[in-house]
Amino acid sequence: MIAVLASNRFTLLSLLVLATGILIYYLFAPPGRLWFIVIPSLLLIANFLFAIAKRGILKNNWPLMVFHFALIMLVMLILLGQMSFFQGTLELGENEVFGGDQRQLDNVRNGPWHRYALGDAKFSNLGFRINYHTGIKRDRTVNRISVDSGAAGRRVVEIGDHVPLVIGHYRFYTTHNKGYAPVFEWLPSGADTALTGSIHLPAYPINEYRQALDWRIPGTDRRLWTMLKIDENVLPEGRSFEFSIPRYHRIIVRVDDQRYEMKPGDRIRLADGVLRYRELSTWMGYKIDYDWTRPWLLASAIFGLMALFVHYIFKFSLLRLNRLQGKLLPRHGVPCRNGNPGRSTTPPANVLNADCAAPQSRRSRPTL
Repeated sequence: MIAVLASNRFTLLSLLVLATGILIYYLFAPPGRLWFIVIPSLLLIANFLFAIAKRGILKNNWPLMVFHFALIMLVMLILLGQMSFFQGTLELGENEVFGGDQRQLDNVRNGPWHRYALGDAKFSNLGFRINYHTGIKRDRTVNRISVDSGAAGRRVVEIGDHVPLVIGHYRFYTTHNKGYAPVFEWLPSGADTALTGSIHLPAYPINEYRQALDWRIPGTDRRLWTMLKIDENVLPEGRSFEFSIPRYHRIIVRVDDQRYEMKPGDRIRLADGVLRYRELSTWMGYKIDYDWTRPWLLASAIFGLMALFVHYIFKFSLLRLNRLQGKLLPRHGVPCRNGNPGRSTTPPANVLNADCAAPQSRRSRPTL
């Protein structure tokens, strides 16, 4: 059995099974599709280990053996990463708090072994700054975040598309998704305290002409259709500019068959309460990424490359040494005294101190 697992035929069979598994993974995407790659990979690893134990492959080439073990480590880490990864998205309005509740997240994907560990995380979005170059080309994003560090107090950090907020192994990056967020106050009939919240209009400027949203007032069955009408040019194409809140704008609200235009401070009295438009704010979209294996992947890759580098250094050094010896030695034998290599460097028994010379012709005869 061990001889079969260590054979080259088993290697070829495992490679074919792995190729089939990869095709199934990407083309059909069945439930538990990751196992179509995990099982063939484990078979290949077992084949390599049995081949070392049974056949002694790479026994005298430790750099190449280390390289193969680094490859095994990379494969194992990739598989572990796929089993424990976490990805998601998050939208936060200005000064809105993320309290670690997974229900605040959207588009969540995670591996079967992942255990959500953001329950104690707490931070808020303090606003962002984005510069645009001529032609409405987005520059880097700078987003200020206030992080609650527990006993250490609060700290303010700046993150962006490539500079994440790191909480444990979770990384929060800003994205190109951002936009405007009208802030409303809702005072239910008979209540003394108003509810304050914002709605996130579609991302801007990618949805420049679709700044509308249908939403429901919390605690009621009443639905509103809301649209932002901007009365100034906030996207000048002929110069650089910064993403900003328009000073001149209106909020158009439709309730049943009624249409209202609201400016900051305006109110709408409805049958079950009063809706007040406070101000226009912004929201930012974040992507969340969790993969604890990445630093180990980098270390394994560097270790494997160093081993491969040492292997080729030894290999080319040996080739150079062999070539150098080939120049110093005749084709058959040892160096000749006179430096002229001949076919045989072994002097005849009856000749003392014989020098190497070209072989005599068959027609020539020795002189008596």
